[in-house]
Amino acid sequence: MSLTPSSPEAVAVIVNSAAAQEVAVVSLVTLMVVATIVGILSHRFSLPYTVLLMAVGIGMSFLQLVPELHLTQDLLMTVFLPALLFEAAFHFPARELRQFGLTIGTLAIFGVVLTAVFTALVLQVEFSTFGLQHDVTFLHLLLFGTLIAATDPISVIALLRQLGVDRRISVLIEGESLFNDGTAIVLFLIVLQVATSGSFQPSDVISKLVFISLGGILIGTSMGFVARFVMGFTRDPLLIIALTTSVAYGSYLLANKLGVSGVLSTVFSGMVVGNTDYKQGLGLNARVAVMSFWEYIGFLITSVVFLLMGLELNVPLLLDHLDMILFAFAAVQASRLVAVFLPIPVLRRLGQSMAYKDATMVWWGGLRGALSMVLVLSLPEDIQVRDSLIAMTFGVVLLSIIVQGSSMGLLLKLLKLMPRASDSQTFLNTSLARLRAIDDQQRTLKRLYGCDTQAAQEIAQGLHKQRQSILDELRRRQQDPSFLHAMQEHKMHLQRYIKQAARQSYRESMNASLISEQQAAELIQELIAEQEEATCVPKEPQKASPSTTPPDETKS
Repeated sequence: MSLTPSSPEAVAVIVNSAAAQEVAVVSLVTLMVVATIVGILSHRFSLPYTVLLMAVGIGMSFLQLVPELHLTQDLLMTVFLPALLFEAAFHFPARELRQFGLTIGTLAIFGVVLTAVFTALVLQVEFSTFGLQHDVTFLHLLLFGTLIAATDPISVIALLRQLGVDRRISVLIEGESLFNDGTAIVLFLIVLQVATSGSFQPSDVISKLVFISLGGILIGTSMGFVARFVMGFTRDPLLIIALTTSVAYGSYLLANKLGVSGVLSTVFSGMVVGNTDYKQGLGLNARVAVMSFWEYIGFLITSVVFLLMGLELNVPLLLDHLDMILFAFAAVQASRLVAVFLPIPVLRRLGQSMAYKDATMVWWGGLRGALSMVLVLSLPEDIQVRDSLIAMTFGVVLLSIIVQGSSMGLLLKLLKLMPRASDSQTFLNTSLARLRAIDDQQRTLKRLYGCDTQAAQEIAQGLHKQRQSILDELRRRQQDPSFLHAMQEHKMHLQRYIKQAARQSYRESMNASLISEQQAAELIQELIAEQEEATCVPKEPQKASPSTTPPDETKS
C-alpha cells in the first residue's frame, strides 16, 4: 500500500515519528540534567564520577524512572563509540605512543588474546569443578572471553589525572584502551562466526585478523592526512570542528563499509589530526576551539553512556546468575593479571621496563564497560545460554566499575603511588602561604590607615616580626638536602606558572595584531620546549649549597 502525503496513514506515521523524536530529546535532556547533578555531587564529595553515574542509573532503573532511550548496538557503535575514540586519540601525543608503543601494543594485541583464551580456560575449570551450567561449552566461554577482554578505563583515567598520578601509568592504561577495542571486536566476530557456522580454519582466522586490522589503520591514517591537507585552506575554528567531526565518523563508517576495523580507523585518524601543528594547518585558535569541543563531546557521551549502562542492568537476572558472575569476575581478573605481568621480562629485554607497582595499577585499572555489554546483546537469539552470557557480562561490568573503580585510590595509597608532599615541602608551602597572608595584611593596613595611628604602628611591627621569624626559619633550613629539593620544586612550579602567563600574553598580542598567528605559535612552541626540558625534577641533593638563599615571597 502506497502512502500519499495527505493520506491518514501518512499523517499517522509523521505524528508517531515526531512523538518518538520528542521522547528521545526529552530523555537525552533528562540524562544530561542527571549527569550534571551527579557531576556536582562527585566534585563535592570526592567520589569517582563514572562509578556514581552508574549507581544513579541503577537507582533510576530500580525506581522505574527510565527514559525512553536504551543502549543499543547501533547507538553505541555508530553514534557514541566513534566520538569517544576520536576524542581520546586526538588528545594522545604521538611522542608518548612512540615511547611506550611496544608495551601498549603488547597489551592491546597479545594481552587481549591471552585474556580471552585464559578466561575461557579458567571458567571451564571452575564450572567443571563446581558443577555449574553443564550446557555451556568451551566455545561459549571463549565467546565470553573475547567480548569481555577489552578494557574501558575512562573512569580510572579521570581518577588518575585527578590524583596527579605519574603520567606513565595513565599513558599505558589509556593507550591500551585505544587499541584493544579493535582487537577484541575482531576476535569476537571471528569466534562468533565459528560458533554459528561450526567451521574453524586457523589460517583464515589469522589472515582475516591481519586484513581487518591493517585495513582499518590504512583508512584512518589516510583520512587523517587528507584532513591535514584540507586544514591548510582555512583557519576558521568552526570549519575545522566540522572537518574533524566528519573525519571521526567518516573514517569509522567507511572502514565498516569496506569490512575492516572501524575502531582502529577512527583511532588512527584521531591521532593523525590531533598531532597536527600550526605548520600543517591547525592554527592556535583553531586548536583551542577543537580541543574544547571534543573535550565537551567526550564528557557528554561518557556521562550518557554510564547512565544508560546502569539503566540497562537487569538486577533480578544478575541475582539468578550470581554464582556464575562471581566465578566470571574472578576468571577475568586472573586472566588480566597473567596478561599484564607475563610480558614484563620480555619487555625489559627489549628496553621497555615496567615496574611491578605500575603493572599492578595497569592490571587493576583494566575496567570493563559499555562495549562488552553491547557485544553480548548483539548475540543471535538462537545462541544457547545467551541469557547466561548476558548475565555474566553485565555482572562483570558492574563489579568491575564499582569494585575496581572505587578502590583505585586505596590501591594507589597502598602502593605508595599517591603523590604526597614531604615534610620539607609542607613546611615550605605553609611558610610561603603565611608570608603571602602577612603581605596582604600589610598592604591592607597601609591602604586603610597608613601608619598614622599608634595602633596601626603596633600591628605593622607585629606583622614585620612574624615575617622576619618565618624568613629566619627558612634560612636555618637551607642546609637540609630535602628542603633544598623542595625549594627546587617550588622554583619549577613558579617557572611553569610564569610560562603560562607568557603564553596568554602571546595570545593577547596576536589578538591585538601585534604579531601574526604563526609568530605566536612559534613563540609558544619555544615555551613548550623549554618547559619540557625543565620537567625532570632532580633527585634530592646530598650536599647543601652555601650560596642558597631562602625564598622571599615578595620577590616570588
